[in-house]
Amino acid sequence: MAIRSNPYPVNLDVQLWQQLKEGNELAFGKLLTRYFNPLQNYGYKFVQDEAFVKDCVQEVFIEIWNRRARISTPDSVRAYLLSCVRKRVVREGYRQRILKKDESVGLGNDGSFVEFSPEWSLIEQESLAETTHRIADALNKLPKRQREVIYLRFYQNLERDEIAAIMDVNPQSVSNLMQVAFKSFRENWTTTILLPLLVGLSFSN
Repeated sequence: MAIRSNPYPVNLDVQLWQQLKEGNELAFGKLLTRYFNPLQNYGYKFVQDEAFVKDCVQEVFIEIWNRRARISTPDSVRAYLLSCVRKRVVREGYRQRILKKDESVGLGNDGSFVEFSPEWSLIEQESLAETTHRIADALNKLPKRQREVIYLRFYQNLERDEIAAIMDVNPQSVSNLMQVAFKSFRENWTTTILLPLLVGLSFSN
């Protein structure tokens, strides 16, 4: 069993970002191509309106290009972009009344964040399709904050500090959310397939 490796090399991201800051349109285009779909997919977890989310992602890139001479180079370009899209989708969602004011992204379990499809797979082998379906069902039972942590950790392959910055919480809160999610799996998951996969992948305290 294998976890998907990071398809976005950090060093290349930094190189492209620095070139973007210098006004290199080709570098900007490469970043746009690399990240547009993952960012749109992430935004769609909050607001299931494809046109709206697409506009939000486009506006993030437009703002970055317009501010290129003034912005610093982030430690993680991927985490920075995810954070920008998250904030814009939520802000514009409230402003355009797509999201209700009483629906806090940070609290509760109203189901407004990601529902995991069977295609969202922690396991790559097609022979484990049935297990993947069961994992998706188990993930969808988690509160949305825990689902978001799982999504950012395993789907986006982000580290604890990067997730904390995106979700605007402290790193320990990310660890706590992950540990609670694992506890829910242990209580509700009857097969022995998933738990070995998760051992060693949780964040240390």
